[in-house]
Amino acid sequence: MEENQTFTQEQVNELLEQEKSKWESEVLNPIQTELAKYKPAEKSDAEKALEQKQAELWQKEIQLTLKSEGLEAFADFFQVKDTDELTAKVKKLKEIINGMKIDNSYKPDNGHKVSDRYSQHEKSGNVVGMIESKLASLFK
Repeated sequence: MEENQTFTQEQVNELLEQEKSKWESEVLNPIQTELAKYKPAEKSDAEKALEQKQAELWQKEIQLTLKSEGLEAFADFFQVKDTDELTAKVKKLKEIINGMKIDNSYKPDNGHKVSDRYSQHEKSGNVVGMIESKLASLFK
């Protein structure tokens, strides 16, 4: 038969602390060192400044490209990663805008013809009115 042992709270806390430190040294620390290998290195201030300069330069290149194409008003809508993507999106936007210009441009239709008295009489088949309008224009 087993004896029932009683422990004080201090003994329990001490056993827990021993097991915790044993677990940290045997299990947790090797895992943390393994993970540290895959963690990206901290960037220096010079690297951070260089990345920021590159980002600013890229934004300026986007601005200049759009300005040269006459699309600087659309600069807020361009989120691109490289030059190829930028040129493709600029080309697509220009096609869309040119299509809209053509669709919105003036298109005369037959209802807007200039109608003088002669053409009015001609439509109605009034020959006498047609002759009167011709003679009237001669004797003005």
